[in-house]
Amino acid sequence: MAKNNISQLNNAYTREHKRTPNPRAHAVHMKRIRNLLIVIVAILGFGGLSLVRTQMALGETNHAVQKAKGSLTKLKANKSALKVQVDQLHNDDYTAKLIREKYLYSKQGEIIFNLPDKVNKVPDLNVNQ
Repeated sequence: MAKNNISQLNNAYTREHKRTPNPRAHAVHMKRIRNLLIVIVAILGFGGLSLVRTQMALGETNHAVQKAKGSLTKLKANKSALKVQVDQLHNDDYTAKLIREKYLYSKQGEIIFNLPDKVNKVPDLNVNQ
């Protein structure tokens, strides 16, 4: 083991200027540390709160974007269906057929029969139960 070459001086000067703990200085340092910690915690709390608010806003925005994309796809499908319908309306035969069906017009010598829809279907009473 190495020999310790450091020795303590024990003379009048070192005894007179020996470092003694100062309770007032210690209290001031502790107060400064406490205040610094309070400031750091306040800054971190404010930053955390801002981060949470930003994340919530981002989530709401993403939800709105997804909803808008779904609406956009529905509108595109509707647009293409309407485009097909407009193209069909330019066809004179289709327009005449549509008018005959909707407003119950008929051609010369044509007989029109109204059949019930599936919704208004008459129950079949001849079915064995």
